[in-house]
Amino acid sequence: MKFNPRTSSGLFSLQSLLKSGFSPTLNSIDRFLRYLYRRQKFNCILHFYSQLDSEKLQVNNRIYSIVSWAFLNLNRYEEAEKFINTQISKASIFPRTHMLDSLIHGFSVTRADPDKALSVLRDCLRNHGAFPSSLTFCSLIYRFVAKGEMDKAIEVLEMMTNKIVNYPFDNFVSSAVISGFCKIGKPELALGFFETAVESGALVPNLVTYTTIVSALCQLGKVDEVRDLVRRLEDEGFELDCVFYSNWIHGYLKGGALMDALMQERKIVEKGINRDTVSYSILIDGLSKEGNIETALGLLGKMIKEGIEPSLITFTAIMRGLCKKGKLEEAFAVFDRVLSMGIEVDEFVYVTLIDGICRKGYLSQAFSMLGDMEQRGIKPSILTYNTVINGLCRAGKVSEADDISKGVLGDVVTYSTLLDSYIKEENIDAVLEIRRRFVEAQIPMDLVMCNILLKAFILVGAYGEADVLYRAMPEMDLTPNTVTYLTMIECCCKTGHIEEALEMFDELRKSSVSSAVCYNRIIGALCKKGMVETATEVIIELLEKGLYLDIHTSRTLLRSIHASGGEKGILGLVYRLEQLDSNICNAMFNDAILLLCKRGSFDAAIEVYMVIRRKVLTVTSPSRFLKALVDNLRALDAYSLVVNAGDSTLPSLDVADYTIIVDGLCKEGFLIKALDLCTFAKQRGITLNIITYNSLINGLCQQGCLVEALRLFDSLENIGLVPSEVSYGILIDSLCKEGLFLDAEKFLDTMVTKGLVPNILIYNSMIDGYCKLGRTEDAMRILSCKMVGMVTPDAFTVSSLIKGYCKKGDMEEALRVFAEFKSKNISADFLAFLYLIKGLCTKGRMEEARSVLREMLVSDPVVELINRLDAELVESESIRGFLVELCEQGRVPQAVKILDEISSTFYLSGKNSGSRQRLKFLNDVNEKEVKKEGYVHDFHSLHSTVSSLCSSGKLKQANEFVMSVLSCMPR
Repeated sequence: MKFNPRTSSGLFSLQSLLKSGFSPTLNSIDRFLRYLYRRQKFNCILHFYSQLDSEKLQVNNRIYSIVSWAFLNLNRYEEAEKFINTQISKASIFPRTHMLDSLIHGFSVTRADPDKALSVLRDCLRNHGAFPSSLTFCSLIYRFVAKGEMDKAIEVLEMMTNKIVNYPFDNFVSSAVISGFCKIGKPELALGFFETAVESGALVPNLVTYTTIVSALCQLGKVDEVRDLVRRLEDEGFELDCVFYSNWIHGYLKGGALMDALMQERKIVEKGINRDTVSYSILIDGLSKEGNIETALGLLGKMIKEGIEPSLITFTAIMRGLCKKGKLEEAFAVFDRVLSMGIEVDEFVYVTLIDGICRKGYLSQAFSMLGDMEQRGIKPSILTYNTVINGLCRAGKVSEADDISKGVLGDVVTYSTLLDSYIKEENIDAVLEIRRRFVEAQIPMDLVMCNILLKAFILVGAYGEADVLYRAMPEMDLTPNTVTYLTMIECCCKTGHIEEALEMFDELRKSSVSSAVCYNRIIGALCKKGMVETATEVIIELLEKGLYLDIHTSRTLLRSIHASGGEKGILGLVYRLEQLDSNICNAMFNDAILLLCKRGSFDAAIEVYMVIRRKVLTVTSPSRFLKALVDNLRALDAYSLVVNAGDSTLPSLDVADYTIIVDGLCKEGFLIKALDLCTFAKQRGITLNIITYNSLINGLCQQGCLVEALRLFDSLENIGLVPSEVSYGILIDSLCKEGLFLDAEKFLDTMVTKGLVPNILIYNSMIDGYCKLGRTEDAMRILSCKMVGMVTPDAFTVSSLIKGYCKKGDMEEALRVFAEFKSKNISADFLAFLYLIKGLCTKGRMEEARSVLREMLVSDPVVELINRLDAELVESESIRGFLVELCEQGRVPQAVKILDEISSTFYLSGKNSGSRQRLKFLNDVNEKEVKKEGYVHDFHSLHSTVSSLCSSGKLKQANEFVMSVLSCMPR
């Protein structure tokens, strides 16, 4: 064996002594080396032994031991290991236990290379049958636990407890192993180890062990088991200390259970347990992470008041909480306080502040902090630079972050941050460059970096490389997670390879990963490809596993099924889902109801509703469902569903929902049902409002029950409701239709007296009613006396007056009204123009009629109406153009005939403005439905129209009109 001899003054060369005839004995060599060892002349020992070895002089076991210790004392562990192994094989000697302890300890602690120490330990046990002390085993376990390498820690523990070595391990080792599993996020393994150790009799847990068990239980969310454990320990006489409770609190905080942590903190106070800096710091840190910095500051103040000195960790937690809230000034105030207290700050404090600065976008200040660090002698590590790089990337300055990274020895976080940022920018060249640098740096890849690289490959279109990297993950000791599988599934879907996507999905299903997002993504892809049956199977599996079903995915599948199989396809899916026990199907059922309603499949929607009732689930959008039924003239169905529903099926119905159904029932003629529903609503604790009663009043009026409507109106104040403008408007309109104008005017005056402002619709009802009976003077009185200063007349007002005067044959007044309101930019409507032209023609005033016709054909409302008819009659020539030509030729009578046809098309089909005018009082309930119904429930307008046609001799048209109305009526 070759050595590196070093000369030393005072030591004669062994070769010189031998040449001079001196022949040292083995005993004298042994004494000499022991003397050198006592004087700690370790280099001299190695030099002298080198000469002994070169002269092939005989040595004994003690000399081998002295030389071995010389190597160890000089921290030359590799040479010590080689020397010991060589001499053991040559001389069949076994080094003493403490020599192995020193060798293993040297590698583990001095060289910080526990892997090499483990290798030595394996070699000792496997090849030499020698083993170190139990303390060495324990020390090595602690080292691996600290590094988070639990597999190696367990390997050492198994060596320690095997049949050959058979060392017992104490509670401290157990606690370290349990704590180690918790730190790496595997608390279930921590509990498994604990239970196995206790059952085997190798472990008799004490308070230290139980303290670590609490963390594992909290991480697993087994709060009740922690409470049971605490009760059992207290019953067994354990005195739980501050460390135990602090660990419990820390476990709660890591699990996000802040309130439980605060409760335990209160118990510490109640039990009179003295808290220390650590216990306070744990709680302050947890509160800061949750963003509850105010409470954290309160605890800091309380801590100081109790005479407990905060540590740097405590203040760092406070600064982190303030930075998280964006309170940089307060964070720096705490920093200044720490400096004034003489506490030596570390890099992590600066990292905390720099991160807060970067979050606010103050990047120049972040660089200033780097300079401050160097002035204080704190050398920034990659942790600090990663914080700055991340801040720059977040601010969109990725190229600047990249420049900084080139000046430091980056780690996997550095490259991950840059690569992810360039991917978001879709900067392909930069992505490739960062990937090249990462490969050249030969940095071990972690799962985060692997997932980002997969995204990078997909971005640049290198799908093959993405697959190669994915397949190589087991070799890198990386286990795919949700992000991995989702990325690969996305890759296959983007390239249109749905079969490969399904294969990747199968790999996910076989793994321990449970990813709802992957299920949702594959369902969407299958729907896009038209593979509805496969998508259905996947969604059923998702629901059976209790995974989250994305709303968008649910609706995509339902639309796809409806597109291919209609309502039968939807019902088929619903019946399959009905067999599942999971309540998560409820969302799917509700989506199905809404889709079927939108497609007009109301019977199918009601069938899905019945499934919901059978499964005792809830309709989440009852308002939309019921309104869809009402809007499609199925108010009776809505009524039946509400009355027969259980309390859980339609739990959130309010007064608006009941009002919509009541209004629909009234319009469809089911007045008794509407009244029954009001009673039902009251029994359910619903307080009906004035809108509900307006619907009832209008329903009574439409059914000719005016007296009952008036009685209901009179009862409103008795039940604490104040009639609205709509309430008065309905009754005034109905009174005018019955010719009870005196009562109508009384209602109008009462309304004004009570501070309600009548709208134009109310005044128009009275004016139109008077005009129809030829009482134009009363109509003008309403206009001049009642309307003045209240509302401005509109086109309907003008048209009613013109029609009234035309019916009386008073064309002068009709022309005067026309001219007066024209000067005020209030134009007549189509019917008013027609009445005026006809009246003038009847009087033989053809030129005046022609002049009015000319104005009519340029009036915007009239032109719009005629254009609508032109759009419906695509193949015919322009009607307006034809009318203009007739007007220019003076053929007014012929034009009038065409205008009559237009009038019958628009106004005899249930769309006349008078019908709309009267029913618009209900616009706050459902104006769209009012417009749609037209004549169906307006007997007065129906009678007036039929009477007019019959008196004109148009019996055929009257008959056709009646038949069309009857066909629209509900059956």
